[in-house]
Amino acid sequence: DTRGKVTTKNLNLTDKHKIFTTSKTLVTLRENQLKIKSRLIDLDFGEYTEPKIFYLNDKIYITTTDLQSKKIYLFDSQAKSIPNFPVFGTAPAELQKLDNENGLELITQSDDKTIVVYKMH
Repeated sequence: DTRGKVTTKNLNLTDKHKIFTTSKTLVTLRENQLKIKSRLIDLDFGEYTEPKIFYLNDKIYITTTDLQSKKIYLFDSQAKSIPNFPVFGTAPAELQKLDNENGLELITQSDDKTIVVYKMH
């Protein structure tokens, strides 16, 4: 805090955990278990990329990609899956606002030479 007090908490993470954090959101992934804040999601078994957190339009989104099944998952900060996900993708996803229209765009790859942009409404 501003007075120099440090508070620590053991999260029981191992070197097998993938972690991404902001000042208010902690996301961890170990094997097929994605934890967003205190909520745990059991994903299908696979080879997942490090989770990423995006803060867009006053909302928190979390992505991870299963490289084996080629699926991109998208969740909100309450660990609820976003409708119409997972979608096809072969790389970690980037969530952005690319134009002046409502909605966001999810950018990823479909193969080594092709970029895919999904429009979210």
